[in-house]
Amino acid sequence: MFAENRHYGHAHLLLSYCGLSPHMPIPVRLQHGWQPGIGMRPQDMAQPGPKIVWSSRNLARAREAGHRGAVAIGAPWLYMPTTPDPGPDHPRSVLIVPFHGWEKQALAGTMDAYAQALVRLEASGFGPITVCLYWFEYEQPALREVFERQGFATTTMGPRGDNPAFLRRQRELIQRHAFVSSNRVSTASFYALEAGRPFFLYGPLAGLSATEDASGEQFDRWQRDEFPTLTHAAADAGCDVELGGYELGAEHKRTPEQLREILLLGTEHRVARVKVGVRRRAHDLGVALGLGRRP
Repeated sequence: MFAENRHYGHAHLLLSYCGLSPHMPIPVRLQHGWQPGIGMRPQDMAQPGPKIVWSSRNLARAREAGHRGAVAIGAPWLYMPTTPDPGPDHPRSVLIVPFHGWEKQALAGTMDAYAQALVRLEASGFGPITVCLYWFEYEQPALREVFERQGFATTTMGPRGDNPAFLRRQRELIQRHAFVSSNRVSTASFYALEAGRPFFLYGPLAGLSATEDASGEQFDRWQRDEFPTLTHAAADAGCDVELGGYELGAEHKRTPEQLREILLLGTEHRVARVKVGVRRRAHDLGVALGLGRRP
């Protein structure tokens, strides 16, 4: 029903956790990545029906903006079956997850400066270093070679769309390394912390080309004020597991029964699913006709 619900295998995880077919459509919209704000676009939040966000941060921002119907359940990452942590392959190994573009928006600039910064990081005593690129950038040989020429391994989690193996592979990659780093806090930052791996900010600033913060300077000021313990200087200070859990909404994790109720997945929710679908279509038609419908 919502294609983005299947990004990163989220729908597959939640449905399996509920004991349901992983192919069943989820009739409500899911947040699909960590965000410091509401967690979804304003137009998505304006639609009728429940909007599923991750954390208390997202819930508070939604309420401040006057959006109704937001419900926090924690990140789908938290619903993965637990597995033993094998520990890092090397005590100073680092998984680098650069801020990346996506299919509709490219990065402003190149990653050459990042590769040079990683040379300096390795010289300071960290390594071996693995650079995990978004699939769209990994498939560009010239971009991979920026890192590979310096002797760094490169990898990817693969495409995000309807990929049930995405988060499992991400957790395995994180667990194989002693540290995780990026030039920008993102979903992977808090996955690393929740998984017990210190995360630190390192590398040149980056932004998306078609935004008002293409240089990344505005976001960098915010992230360093908001997360002072995640700077490079604090890399060896330990792992802030509690911060990872908070940003992923661990306190909102639900039981299978609660999740089926919130996501309208039970047989007893058939009428509710139909009603919310009708209301959503009416809302979207009203918006298209300029009637300014609200939920």
